[in-house]
Amino acid sequence: MKLNRKIFAIGLCTGLMAATMTFAQHKSKHYHKPVAKPRTTVPAGITFTATQQVQIRKSFYFLYMLERKGEPHDIVQKDAVFNAIAAERAARLQSALSTCTDAACLGEALEWTPGETSRVGDEFVQLVSNNSEMAEMVQRLKVVNRYPVYNEENDTAYIRKVWGDVVTGMNHIYGVYLQGDRPRYPAIDSISLQAADVPAVKTGLQRKAGGAFYRQSLLAALTALEVNGRDEATRYEPLYAGDNTAAFKSARLINWNAYKYSVILVPGAGPGKKGQSMDSVGMYRCKLAVAAYNSKLAPYIVVSGGHVHPYKTPFCEAVEMKKYLVAKLGIPDSAIIIEPHARHTTTNIRNTERLMYLFNMPATKPGLIITDQMQSLMIEKMAPRFMKEIGYVPYKELERVDETTNRFLPDEKAWQEDPNDPLDP
Repeated sequence: MKLNRKIFAIGLCTGLMAATMTFAQHKSKHYHKPVAKPRTTVPAGITFTATQQVQIRKSFYFLYMLERKGEPHDIVQKDAVFNAIAAERAARLQSALSTCTDAACLGEALEWTPGETSRVGDEFVQLVSNNSEMAEMVQRLKVVNRYPVYNEENDTAYIRKVWGDVVTGMNHIYGVYLQGDRPRYPAIDSISLQAADVPAVKTGLQRKAGGAFYRQSLLAALTALEVNGRDEATRYEPLYAGDNTAAFKSARLINWNAYKYSVILVPGAGPGKKGQSMDSVGMYRCKLAVAAYNSKLAPYIVVSGGHVHPYKTPFCEAVEMKKYLVAKLGIPDSAIIIEPHARHTTTNIRNTERLMYLFNMPATKPGLIITDQMQSLMIEKMAPRFMKEIGYVPYKELERVDETTNRFLPDEKAWQEDPNDPLDP
């Protein structure tokens, strides 16, 4: 039976709404859904916690899909090639647990080697080529749109690239949060693990994940983040609830034709001092945004910024800016959307686009970025930085309107996960 891709996406998004951010608009695409076959489900091993599942969804969406009960889940779990690789990796980890005295040694043992990565990729290609259920899973992944940069690839190239991102993400976590490798922004994202934490790491790694070949490696990555206290990506989810409840409810009532822009984005400016909740630059940016909001340029102000500066700050830029806008500048709660995860200017923009799709805003209506003059100029010329850091430019258009304002048109590529930033993938 043929299913229209857009209709299928709406149904799928409804089912996932309680657990995941979704998107609204897609090109039409059809595929054939095979007739359901009788199957025997193999026990999946440990159950990941709700917080762990949020991290898996955001950092390893392919594995999040495989964790769902169904034919692909069972095929992968029973696959002889995958299980042989898992056994080799388990033996290497057990040896490391017996001999390693520091976390770096454990991290090295956990890393996926190029050979292992290639062998798993080859097997996924074979499965997708020869099994209709696995081929359908690829189509489902394309519909959900968490790897949109790869959507035009054929199925086998697509699955190999997606698996490559999974490996990159796991190895990044092992490297930074166990071995102490330098992350992209070490001042805010680096390891905090101490020698005294190594027993806790070993305890976590000794847990038996069971189930599919990737689960022990995935549990190890989650353990590394948890021991380092790095749960930033899982906070405030789901973003249509909590501080965004009123704005999300009001979105369905907006007359979008009455506004030139969909949102006014205010990038955060974290204070450099410990214990300080908000910087004067952030206040200045908020005041500029209020002037645009009061001129009815857009129905929403998006305040964007996570727990960034200084290192492991308890204050979230977006939350503090919303407090300031409501309490000091008189903006209604329902007109403010928090984006509480971005750690850099690049992800201020990318994450805001994700929210524009989540809130079902018109994809053809641009957004505004209002900030100070220096940042506005930087944003105008930021495309090379996007390519260097996340591998793609997440907007269709971006231009500078005046000294403090940039205009941008969203692109669904913004949904592409970043395997090199587990704190805001």
